[in-house]
Amino acid sequence: EEQTLTIPSPALVVDVLALCALAPSKSEARRLIQGGGVSIDGERVGDVSATVDLSSQRLFKVGKRKFLRI
Repeated sequence: EEQTLTIPSPALVVDVLALCALAPSKSEARRLIQGGGVSIDGERVGDVSATVDLSSQRLFKVGKRKFLRI
């Protein structure tokens, strides 16, 4: 699935996950990151305060089955 966002870059990963409905809330997004269930372009996100540059396409993976190209 692919989605286009109009948010300033760099953005917090927690905000992007909540905005795209990959996580139901920001607190759930934080829990997923702390549990090691979030990766961007194949690299695991381990820091809750991590940012991502959205100037080019990124592939977000949450859990085993949720994928989204932003």
